[in-house]
Amino acid sequence: MSLSQKINKEIERASRILVASHQNPEGDAIGSALALYHHWKDEKEIQVFNEDKAPYFLCFLPGAELIKHRLRELKRNFDLVVVVDCANLSRVSEKFSEFIKGRKIINIDHHQTNSNFGMLNLVSAQASSTGEIIFELLKKSGKRLNPETATCLYTAISMDTGSFQYINTSYNSFKTATELVKLGAQPNQIAKAVYHSHPPARLLLLCQVLATLEFSKNQKRADITLSQDMYKKAQASPEMAEGFINYLTSIKGIEVAILFRQVEKNQYKVTFRSMGKVNVARLAEELGGGGHRQASGATLNGSLEQIKRQIRVRVDNLIQKI
Repeated sequence: MSLSQKINKEIERASRILVASHQNPEGDAIGSALALYHHWKDEKEIQVFNEDKAPYFLCFLPGAELIKHRLRELKRNFDLVVVVDCANLSRVSEKFSEFIKGRKIINIDHHQTNSNFGMLNLVSAQASSTGEIIFELLKKSGKRLNPETATCLYTAISMDTGSFQYINTSYNSFKTATELVKLGAQPNQIAKAVYHSHPPARLLLLCQVLATLEFSKNQKRADITLSQDMYKKAQASPEMAEGFINYLTSIKGIEVAILFRQVEKNQYKVTFRSMGKVNVARLAEELGGGGHRQASGATLNGSLEQIKRQIRVRVDNLIQKI
């Protein structure tokens, strides 16, 4: 029996399922979780959990309003836990491991840093997204995917491939997307919701952030900074900064782009994007974070100047080796 068959069998046996994904969710996390909900909702009692609310550009996804954001809101009678797009359980919630103690756990993910924390671990770092893995899983369930499931999975794959632009985009990504369109996903409506429905505050925030743009001497590394004061000045929320780092990767010659985002005083989330030659996942792991070879991040404590100096030196050293 294949791993996919074993997972589908466990889901079939379960009556009450809890589906969870990582904090600060993006399209792959939310889309993958909701896809499982829509595929099994008529036969199972399913709860979907994410500690944080879905960003405004993902609220169009069917079922987004049903996601629970506090552990105390969940019924504790579930007999199976499915964790998606999450390298380790601590990324779901600080107290999540204790909350699900004693339950069967299925782990579905595409991060190369995944710790294989599940009873069954369907993990493929070669997949473009967790959504791509779940599509193959659900195809083997014996049930036809409905349009709601297709919409959620198309969104997951589209966002994690940067609208099929990133290096993780493969033949299978396009093949899967084609099948999802046949099943009811509407690319134009999804693109409109995700990429063309931003509030004015986002552009006001972007103007401030791009003003901080700095390059290395050889112009192979670029970075921008986002502070709490910028949010206040633009009357913007953190989710509005989604995709800002991509402006740097659009610059000819850039090998690594960096976003320094202030979380609180003397704490910064550092996000990395590589054009392919530098493995930024390894760097993020060394800093206590994680992610993919081309996209990763870590949270660091200290002054902005100290953090910038440390990160710039490490990134520049990596670039020199390519």
